[in-house]
Amino acid sequence: MSEIRIVSFSQKEEPVDDFFTVPQRIEGLTDGQAKAEQAGTRALLVPTNTYFRTGDSRAFVAYRDDRPVGRLCAFHNKETVDLLGPIGLVGLFTCEDDRTAARTLVDAAADWCKALGLKSLRGPMAGDIWHRWRFMTDGFDTPPFPGEPRQPKYYPELFIACGFNRVRTFSTKRITDIEAQMARLKTSRDLNRKRGYTFRNFDTSNWQEDIESLHELCQHSFASNWGVTPIAFEEFSDIYNRWLTRVGPGQILLALDPEKKVVGLGLAVAAPSDTLNIRTLAVLPGQHGYGLGRAIVAELYQRALDAGQTVVQHCLMGPDAPPQRWDGGQAQVTREYAMFERGIE
Repeated sequence: MSEIRIVSFSQKEEPVDDFFTVPQRIEGLTDGQAKAEQAGTRALLVPTNTYFRTGDSRAFVAYRDDRPVGRLCAFHNKETVDLLGPIGLVGLFTCEDDRTAARTLVDAAADWCKALGLKSLRGPMAGDIWHRWRFMTDGFDTPPFPGEPRQPKYYPELFIACGFNRVRTFSTKRITDIEAQMARLKTSRDLNRKRGYTFRNFDTSNWQEDIESLHELCQHSFASNWGVTPIAFEEFSDIYNRWLTRVGPGQILLALDPEKKVVGLGLAVAAPSDTLNIRTLAVLPGQHGYGLGRAIVAELYQRALDAGQTVVQHCLMGPDAPPQRWDGGQAQVTREYAMFERGIE
């Protein structure tokens, strides 16, 4: 078998076109999926991305006999540090089921990170948690929901073969008895309503104020979550603009305190039509004492019932996410995901 050759580029250099086109062949993407994937990847790696005000990247393409067989991008997010020191991130991974190619890509990324003084690698993560991250590890027979990480089943095994260990797990849970769960949650909703808290959809006519409120809310609400780093307002607003285009303002629920300040968020997507997927739940620190998170979920459940939906999924939850404890053991775990780390020698 011929040797693997690596070609690389930074966000400041002329990109290698194969980096953007190879996922379609390896992952069997449709033309539409490939177009969307390529557009998102190019937007992420463009030098004007606000990420690169403080961050850096280097993208790698693996060739065997002049044929692209894989890709990987290493990121230096200067905000990503753990007890062992600064961490390099690797993401945008695509590879044939070829351990030699995968190892060569990871080794190239590790060498680049080592030269920057980074002590370990974490992935898959395309620069930060605000973009593409995590591998699915179980549940491939379920239909995907919008924004769910999906990739060939063998990718996690390739990472493990490259010296990575699983360090964080996530899950999606399915609720089929919405009314029973609503009974568990409605007390919190009723209590918060009595306190003067209200709920409304994202207001596109008041876009600037609402998006600024969401940026502040998410920065504070997620600050202590695993792997979270700050995000510039411009990048955050671009992400939520894409969600607005995809799902509409009716799927972005805001919780307001008695002074009409945005203090909570519930982002949910209906797909398929009988299923509500709760993607994001955020509550401003200091607002937890009266169960505002549960109240937001109750409001989403009520909307699901009013729409005739029969299933709710709590998506991509970490092991210590509060909704993990709210279902009384009645939810079914249908999908699992993971993050991986390894040292840099």
